[in-house]
Amino acid sequence: MPHEKKPIKASMLLGTLQEDSRSLNSSLLVIAQKMKYVVRNEKILGRNLIVLNKRIKALEEKLATGQFGAGTANSEQAQGFEQKLEESAQKTAELEARIQQLSENTASKEEVHEMHYVVDAINPLQFITLEQAKDLMAGKKIKTKEK
Repeated sequence: MPHEKKPIKASMLLGTLQEDSRSLNSSLLVIAQKMKYVVRNEKILGRNLIVLNKRIKALEEKLATGQFGAGTANSEQAQGFEQKLEESAQKTAELEARIQQLSENTASKEEVHEMHYVVDAINPLQFITLEQAKDLMAGKKIKTKEK
């Protein structure tokens, strides 16, 4: 017979099955131990998440009601800073309005040059004497000469 099977002894077969079952058992014990650690860590993480969620909700409520840091020196400084910032913004707006008003009511350089040109072209001193101009500035009546 070309393929002749050797008889396997039952004791050998049982021995290998016992070794295999022991190694499987030890592997299962290691897996079970790791699963216990995972479950324990999962519980710890769950408790930590609950505590953190409570803290976050408390902070959100404080922020929503404006009580964040109330009663501390930092909040007083922050309120003082905010008040100064608002005052500065208001003063800046007032200055901008005043500058806008001045720029509207003040003649530009070109306008002054144009008026100077017109006054030079007309030469008002041809129509009034120096004494009459002084009398006008003093508020006196001017006697005109009729020709």
